Amino acid sequence: MRGPFTLEELKAEMEGCRKCPLSQGRTNIVFGEGNPAARLMFIGEGPGAEEDRQGRPFVGAAGQLLDR
Repeated sequence: MRGPFTLEELKAEMEGCRKCPLSQGRTNIVFGEGNPAARLMFIGEGPGAEEDRQGRPFVGAAGQLLDR
């Protein structure tokens, strides 16, 4: 893997990755979204079922907690 990557290049690289056990049961990669130049970033643990289904971060219980 070379670097540095743009976010689009990194996402494309991760879509084909099979290096960890998460890849065995996933439906989608949950890469992230938002402003790539943001000064603050939230990083979660392995995605839950709803995140995997939608392919979006923080849409399950953790996202609901952040929204509150």
